[in-house]
Amino acid sequence: PDHPHIHVLNDGVAPPLRRTKLHIAGWRAVWRSSYDAVHAVDESVFFAMRLCRWRKIALVYDAFRCFSGKAGSGISGLMRFFPKHLQRLEAKVLEWADIVFSPCSVLTGDLHGMNRDAPVLQLEDVPVQPFFAQYNAVKSPFSETIDKPRGPVVLCSLLPGHALEISKLLLAVRKVVDVVPDMLFYLKGVPHGQAKKMAANLDISDQCVFLPPNEPEAFLSALEIAEVTLMVPPGNGRYIHPQVYTLLYASAPLMTISNAAYDEVLTEKTSVRVLPNAESIAEGLLRTIREPLFSLAIAMEGQQLVAERHTCSSFKHKIRMAYHDLDKTAP
Repeated sequence: PDHPHIHVLNDGVAPPLRRTKLHIAGWRAVWRSSYDAVHAVDESVFFAMRLCRWRKIALVYDAFRCFSGKAGSGISGLMRFFPKHLQRLEAKVLEWADIVFSPCSVLTGDLHGMNRDAPVLQLEDVPVQPFFAQYNAVKSPFSETIDKPRGPVVLCSLLPGHALEISKLLLAVRKVVDVVPDMLFYLKGVPHGQAKKMAANLDISDQCVFLPPNEPEAFLSALEIAEVTLMVPPGNGRYIHPQVYTLLYASAPLMTISNAAYDEVLTEKTSVRVLPNAESIAEGLLRTIREPLFSLAIAMEGQQLVAERHTCSSFKHKIRMAYHDLDKTAP
C-alpha cells in the first residue's frame, strides 16, 4: 500500500527500469533535496557510494551477498570481467560504509573476512505478512480469483537460482495427484510457458495454478489457504533467502529441499527436508497431508521460531537504533 514517506520508482509490474534511468533518478533526488543518508541495497551500493562521496552523506549498505572472493557471486554487466577491480570496489564499500546490514551469520563472517573492521549489523529479515496487513483491500485481479478449493492446497515457491528441474517437480505433482486427485498446486517462480506444456503432457493442468511473478498479493492469498508449503532454495547459495521467514510464519507446515545454507534456521522440528527428486518430494507431500498431527507440530515450531527471533517489532527496533546511532555520529 501507498506510504507518505516512500516513493516507488518502479512497482515491478511494468518492465524494470534500466540501470541508467535509476542512476539519473538518484542523482536528481540528491540534487533537489537534502538527505542524511543513502540506504543502498545489494549491487546498487557501487553507484550509491559515488553519490555519498559527492554529497558527503552517510552510506548504509544492505548486503545480500559477497561480490568477489571465493564466496563471491559476481554481478551482471562488464564488471564481471574485471574481478580484481570488483574486489577493490567491494573493499572500498566496506571501508566507507557507515552501517552494513547482513541477513545471516554466514554473510556476516564473509564480510568480516574481507574487512574485519566493517561495521556489520546482523539483521535477519522478517515475514512480509505484517507489512501487508491490509493486503485484502489491495488485492490484484489475479488474487481475487483464488478461492478455497475442496481438496488440499500446496504452495510451491521456487526461489531465484534454484537447481531443481521443473520436470521433476511436475512429475512429483503427478505422483501426488494419482493418490489425492483433488489436490491443487499453486506454483511461484517457474517459467510459465515451459511449465504449462509439461503440465499438459502429464495431464495435471487442472491441478496446477501458476502465480504471476510480481504480485505479492496473489502469493499471500495462496499462502493463506495452503495446507503445505514447498520451498526450493537456490542450488549453490550460501546465504538465506528472506522468503523462508514468510513461509515459516504461515499456518502451513514448511517442506524444503535440503540445503546446508539454511541449517541455522531450518531443523527437523521446523521443516520437512526432502531430496531434489520426484519420489522424495511426492513422499514428503503425501506424508504432511496424511499425518495432520505431525504437520501441525512442524507448523507450530516454525511459527514459534519467528515469534521468538524474527518479529516485525524487533526488526523495526534494530533499524531505528541503527539510524539513531548514525544520526548521533553524523558531522
